[in-house]
Amino acid sequence: MIVEKKEIVELQKHIERKINEMNLSPKPDSAKIFDLNMLDSNISLFLLGAEFRDGPLELTAKDKLIIDALRSFRNSSVKEMDIADVANDIALAATEILDLINMLEDRVAAIPEKTFTDNVKSRLDSAYEAIRQLTELKKTQKQLIKEWQTSEIPLPLTNAGKLLGRVKSEKKAAASRENGKKGGRPRKDGTVKETTAKTTKTATKATAKTMGKTAAKKSASKTTAKKSTKK
Repeated sequence: MIVEKKEIVELQKHIERKINEMNLSPKPDSAKIFDLNMLDSNISLFLLGAEFRDGPLELTAKDKLIIDALRSFRNSSVKEMDIADVANDIALAATEILDLINMLEDRVAAIPEKTFTDNVKSRLDSAYEAIRQLTELKKTQKQLIKEWQTSEIPLPLTNAGKLLGRVKSEKKAAASRENGKKGGRPRKDGTVKETTAKTTKTATKATAKTMGKTAAKKSASKTTAKKSTKK
């Protein structure tokens, strides 16, 4: 677990306050006070080892007491914070993210490879709409913040599906052409579309009619030839 040194220092101050409060209570819980003192000692040893280190610190398995206390401390800190302040910070961060998405869309738009562009843009559009909702959680929008606290807010619909539907490969196009020659996609029961059946029936009639005319012409030619021979 990676932490900042200042967070560990704040945790130790919190533990020491709790120890003082418990010692001043009418009926102090000696077992809990003992546990808190053990935790305080562990934090002191950890900070002593990290005295000359800069940057983030790492808590390992041997620091389990500190890790558990830190997680509990973080949860209690969030509860104590004003939800409006948290929402406002989220809105500000979301606004910055939207700016980054806009920059990415401008760069992607300059790429000539359409399939790649459509794939990326559909996902940027989806992310944009979701993040845009967060930008509305400003501190002044108290009613909206209350709604987010009490109701399940649906995710926004996007045109991502439409964009992905436009992405066609050469194989897809070829398959569509072949499918069209056969009368389109077969139905679930294995039959072809009604229009295909009608077309086939009409074609069969036309072929039969043509063959009939051809046979009639041949017959007429034979009759004429016989008459010529008799003469």
